[in-house]
Amino acid sequence: MKISQMKSGNPFLFLLFTCVLSMGVLFSASAQNGPGKRKAGAAAKVKASETVVYLVRHAEKAASNGNMTDDPDLSEAGQKRAEVLKTKFAAAPVAALFATKYKRTQQTLQPLATTLQQTVQIYDARDFTSLVEKIKKEYAGKTVVVAGHSNTVLSLLEALGGKKPFTEIADYQYDYLFKVTLREGKETQVDVQQYGQASTATAN
Repeated sequence: MKISQMKSGNPFLFLLFTCVLSMGVLFSASAQNGPGKRKAGAAAKVKASETVVYLVRHAEKAASNGNMTDDPDLSEAGQKRAEVLKTKFAAAPVAALFATKYKRTQQTLQPLATTLQQTVQIYDARDFTSLVEKIKKEYAGKTVVVAGHSNTVLSLLEALGGKKPFTEIADYQYDYLFKVTLREGKETQVDVQQYGQASTATAN
């Protein structure tokens, strides 16, 4: 029976057909915007609540002249490693870059800073608390990169709530990259990575 025949011959049947059709349309729309959409939204919310901090030791430095106040630049190998770091994060959503007052940490991040058109922010290598508070307050839910030193990176990792993956970074090791993920109400996650040319005991 055609719709026009139902409408003229049996109004009640036409009304029933119209109601069933309307319910089908509503159910379809609900299915498209229901649990699947809510789950996707929830996943996005969880991801946004993660604060990711990448910690690196400065890249290889030039030979020291023995002066205790010496502040060496990066060596040629260090400059190459800084370029690798730039390439690794050039397309990443990095919101801020932090380095200590020393040239070697700043130069490690400078190629990346230039690419991202950001300024490297200076932090006190002895004051982990202030840096951690700044990151949690001003960069919650974002990604930042911090350059430190062989004797500070693991301590900063602990200050962020992570567990040291090992006791120390050897003087020749420059290739470690630590990804520290902060999640509210959950244990801080630490992922140990390596980048650039593998460090050897003969490195500067």
